Formats: sequence, structure tokens, C-alpha cells
Amino acid sequence: MFLVAGWWQGRDDTGRTIHIGKEDLLTFMQGRAQVYDAPTFSALLAEMSDEDREALIRDASLQEALYREAQALGLAEADPLVRQRMVQQMRLILAEEATADTELSEADLAAFYEANKAQYVAAPTLSFTHVFLRAPASRAEATALLEKLRSGEVAADQAGQYGERFLYQQNYAGADPGLVISHFGPDFAKAVFALEPGSWQGPLQSAHGWHLVLPLAKEQGGIPDLADVRDQVREDAMAERRREASNAALDKLLASYTIKLDDGL
Repeated sequence: MFLVAGWWQGRDDTGRTIHIGKEDLLTFMQGRAQVYDAPTFSALLAEMSDEDREALIRDASLQEALYREAQALGLAEADPLVRQRMVQQMRLILAEEATADTELSEADLAAFYEANKAQYVAAPTLSFTHVFLRAPASRAEATALLEKLRSGEVAADQAGQYGERFLYQQNYAGADPGLVISHFGPDFAKAVFALEPGSWQGPLQSAHGWHLVLPLAKEQGGIPDLADVRDQVREDAMAERRREASNAALDKLLASYTIKLDDGL
């Protein structure tokens, strides 16, 4: 964007003269390649043959001439897409200038977190394994298998020796309610999150059949300490600060214009 701005400032609109210098050629080369690496292109320009340099100067001059003619014909105003692109570029330029020196102090970070704690609430999570009995297995069959798991003190890594293959996973680590609901349904999710870790429990029913569950670890969730989410909070706070600065720059720009409305508006 700054290369485009530099190109714009170097134009001579007072006549039919197009001035081409080394910087203009470097800007043109980088823009055409969509790669912005001035040292590399400067070296390429220095090593370029007279014939290639002449062709480059012609292409750069032609682009400027066509741009001026398009401006004279008002094509930007006539083509909504061109107009929209120019507006977007100006938005980006203003935003970049307005936010270049944006910084956050520790006090700013803490204040933002206090004002936006609700968006950092952590969902409860549950780690568990389960043994599955596919429908039309009965509750009595599931209860009998539960007693077998309990009496045998079956560990989580042995659960695969029992029951049937489940559509999704057998072991869940740090699963949140959304994931459990998507795999088992809301009724199962509500019931399983009410369990306490330590022993085989159930049977719990889902849309797929019956499940015998061994809860392993449970986190209640809630509002975390700032230290635990500092990176995310800083990113969000910076985004808000930049957004505010960009909006202020746009308001300032608009305030420099006089807006006249037709009757009735």
C-alpha cells in the first residue's frame, strides 16, 4: 500500500510528462511480481541488459499512461468494482497509519480483561472411557456388563476388550459439552457430566445404545485467571484498540468534508 502511495505521489499530472526513476522501476517490478523485496529487485535491475531495461521502462511508462487515461475518462467512477477496490485500499492505508503506534500497558490489558471476562469463560471438560452396547441391547444386559466391569476392576486401557465398537471414540480426553453432545446427544451429555470420576457407572443411554462409563478426570470450567489466557486477551485487546483507532481515523476524515443532502433526505 505504501508502495502504491509512493507511486501516486511521484506522478506528474500537470502535463503529458511521465517521469521514470529507479525507485519507480523498483515499485513497478515489485507490484507486477506481487513480491515486495526491494534489495532483490534492485540487484535484478542492476544486472538487467539494456534491452530488458528498455522493455521494463516501456511497460512501466505504459502502465502510468493507461492509468492517467483511465482517470481522465472517469473509469473508477464508472466501474463499481474499481471504485470499491480504491475505497478498500484507502481504508487499509488509513487503518495502518492510525494503528502504527498502538501499544497496550499492563493496566490496559487488565482493564480489558475485567470488562470482557464473560467471553473467556471456560467450558467444563470430562475425560472418560466407555463400553458400548448397540441397540437393541437391553438395559438389563448393560447392567449385567456393568457388574462385570466393576467386579473385575477393569482399567480404562482394558475397556476395549468389552462391548461393541462405537461409531466415534472409546476414550475421550478433556471433552467439552459440545463435543459430547455431537457424539452422544444432549441427554447423555447432561448425565455424564453429572458423574464423579473413580468407578464404572451407568448404564447411560444415547441414540446409539447403552454406555457404561468410567470417568477419569473432570474440570468444572469457569472464569480463568488472566495469566492463563494472557496471550488471547492481549490479541483481543489489541484488535479492539486498532478497531477504535481505525474508526476514529475514518470519522476524522469524514469530518473534513462538507456533506450536502438533497431535499427530503
